[in-house]
Formats: sequence, C-alpha cells, structure tokens
Amino acid sequence: MRDLRDLIVSTFTTLALCLPALAQQPTPSAMASASPPPSALNARETLRHEARQWAASQAGVAPEMIEIGALDARTDAPHCTTGFRFDYPFESRSTLRAQCSQPPRQFYLRISTERPKQRLVATRALASGAVIQPSDIALRPATAQSQGIEDPAQLVGRALKRPLEPGESPSPQDVEEVVQIVRTTGEQRAGQALDAAATRIDIIPRSRAPAGALAPRADMSAARLRRDVPSDRILLNDDLIDSRQTIVAKRNLMRGEIIDASMFQSVELDRRALPPDYLTSTQGLDQGEVITAVKAGEPLRSSHIRPSMLVKKGQQVVLTVALQGLEISVRVEAMEDAKLGDQVKLRNPDSGKTLAGVVTGRGAARAL
Repeated sequence: MRDLRDLIVSTFTTLALCLPALAQQPTPSAMASASPPPSALNARETLRHEARQWAASQAGVAPEMIEIGALDARTDAPHCTTGFRFDYPFESRSTLRAQCSQPPRQFYLRISTERPKQRLVATRALASGAVIQPSDIALRPATAQSQGIEDPAQLVGRALKRPLEPGESPSPQDVEEVVQIVRTTGEQRAGQALDAAATRIDIIPRSRAPAGALAPRADMSAARLRRDVPSDRILLNDDLIDSRQTIVAKRNLMRGEIIDASMFQSVELDRRALPPDYLTSTQGLDQGEVITAVKAGEPLRSSHIRPSMLVKKGQQVVLTVALQGLEISVRVEAMEDAKLGDQVKLRNPDSGKTLAGVVTGRGAARAL
C-alpha cells in the first residue's frame, strides 16, 4: 500500500510541474498565424535571386537593374528539388513564370527592368567657344546620382561656354546657341560692291556676335560698302549701303487722285530709310485712289492708296449682257458704291427691275 501511495504522489507531482509549460504552448490558430520558418523565407529569396539572374542574362543588363516583386507571404515555401525553369508567359514581359517539375508547381512574379542611365561625355579636349560636333561626344554609363545630358540634340551644333576635358560631362548651362556671321578675309573699300570672294561665313557663339552683325543672305553681293572695312572683321549691317528698288512720286499727289503709272518712277534707296510697307512696282495699282497727300520723291506706300470706287451710287453704269453669243450693252443705274471686281446691285430705269453685275471698270459692269 505504501508503494502504491508513493506512485500516486509522484505522478501528481510530475503533472503539476508540466502544467505551466503546457499552458505556454501555442494553440493551433496561433500556429497558423505565426511567421513562416526561416527556411521558407530563404527559399523565397533564393527564388527571387535566381529569377533576377535569369532575367538579367536575357536582357543583357546587370542584375541590379532587375526588380523582382516579392512572393505573397501566404504562398507555400517554393522548394524545388529539380530547380526552377523561367520564361515570359506574356508579350509584355512584365510577368516572369517560375516552373518546377518536382514537386509540380509554378509561380508568377512581377518584374521590371530599370533603364541603364547614360550621359554624354567629351571624347576629346574642347575649348571654350567650340561648336560641338557629333564626333566630339559619346554616351557612357552613369550612376543614378550623376548629372548631365543624354540627348545629343541638346549639344550638337551648340557652342561651349567653358572648356571640357576628355570624359567630362557637360550640363545644359555649359552650352549656348550659335549664329552665322560674315567675316572679311581681305580689306574692302567704301563705295565698292561687297566682294563675296573676300568674305567667309563663320559660326560663333551668340554671346560673341556684336550687335547688328550681318547675317549671310543671298543678295549680299548687290550691296555696296558704306565705309572701309579691314581684313578679319565681322561685318555689320551698318557697313553696307543696302539699296532697294522702290517707287517714288514724280510730283506732289493730292488726296482723291486716281492712280496712274505715269505719276511714279523707280529709284534705288537705302533700305534703312524705307518704310516697312514700301512698294516696288505700280503693277495692280491701276484704278487705285490716293487717300493721303504724297510729296514728290516720297516712296509710295501701301497705306497711301486704296482701291477706287469705280461705281458710285446713283451713277449711270454701262452693263454688258452676253446673249446667245452676242454682247448687248445697256445703261442702268447703280444702287450702291462698288470697287473693281465687286458685285453690285443695278436698276433698269425703264422697267424698274433690279439687276446684278460685277464691276469691270470705271462706270462699267458685266451682268451675272
């Protein structure tokens, strides 16, 4: 009996010692919500690492340029005894598929490729003021923090504001626009026509071009020099007597006069002294009307004239009517003022009917 009693006491003592430890064990629901064991996390990162390496080899870029999305934490640990096979299941290549044959399973991972950063650098030493040519620059890999220009169009054809060493990357603030100027290659005399053979066209930074620098143009050889010009000098617009053919009045013209070509003559005048709307010919001015006084020798301007009213209200108009191959002229009365080419209302004084015609000259119209 003593032995049996000792056995019972021993058993209850053991249970009492074990109860606190059992109370600390997690419940099944708590185990389900716990984080995966370290081995599962390592397996996920291993899969992402292998996917990144494979995608980098396919794209020909460094693995650091490949970003692989994380696997859902609820996904089973992707252990694969045979090794994963990777491919792009869709044309967009934004999704990477990892397939395993043992055990059979597959995973889809989001993938993106960062575009390698490049910057334009000088291929040789370039002086301040040099106009950049395509061969002067080249694209080189750059770090994310490096500053510079990637588009050659922002540099080619522009001038440097400062010197560049080989391999140095210019910034947008290091370049400026260029202009074309005309530079003399030999001495030229006042009063003579500009000798184009003794000039050359240079491209220089805009900041180095003097005010009023002459830009190349097709009619330069027709200009005469206002003053002596030494060799190796940038020509200015003011160095040239730039004459233009223009029409000037032979005599004083009064307001309201009808224009006739005999009132004008063609002369050469310095373009700088001409108004912006000066006329070079009287062609098309017939039947026009002077609307402001013009002095003798003054250039004729488009603002000096207007189309004349060739038909005035109440005036008798000769109306030409074409009828079966014949032309008949009748006299009618204008019901409104009209210029050359205008449509005008006319009235037959005999019948009182209203007619329509087009003005063809002073006091003349053609029936519609």
